[in-house]
Amino acid sequence: MEKHPILEFIERLPFFQEFSEEEKSKLVKASGIFEKYKNGDTIISEGDTGSALFVVLTGTISISKSTVASVKDGHISLQEPEKITIAELKAGTIFGEVSLISDRPRNTSAHASSSEVVVMKITKEVIESFNLTIQKKFHTQLIQILVQRLDDMNTKYINLKASSSRELKKTST
Repeated sequence: MEKHPILEFIERLPFFQEFSEEEKSKLVKASGIFEKYKNGDTIISEGDTGSALFVVLTGTISISKSTVASVKDGHISLQEPEKITIAELKAGTIFGEVSLISDRPRNTSAHASSSEVVVMKITKEVIESFNLTIQKKFHTQLIQILVQRLDDMNTKYINLKASSSRELKKTST
């Protein structure tokens, strides 16, 4: 019997390594979790509420964040916010996990940045429809992703701080 192509793909993703063949198969068979987007389509918008994470199956996704002018309470800004691209995600990447875990509004936007993007949208309801063993595996994987991203951000922060310190020393001499 031939395997489902998406099942073959997710078997190669680190996120699903701890899942058994049967568990992965159940996930792939869950209804309504696959979504297609075209270049420029919005997948999530900064500020929206949402309780789903996404697994990029094909294509690339641009993650962006708006800069907001510093404004005192009771005042307005005529300055347009600038969108800054902070990441380009490829197949196999997971995003949207913070809102899934925390129920906080989305802190970034995600847009399809290739001609066709296919994602797996995994909501809290999908996770809760599985038995506790599978739910625990999801939670464990999400914690690992968050820890890795925190480590990456710390490294970027230290490198940025070191770089700006070197630049300050150059300009002050």
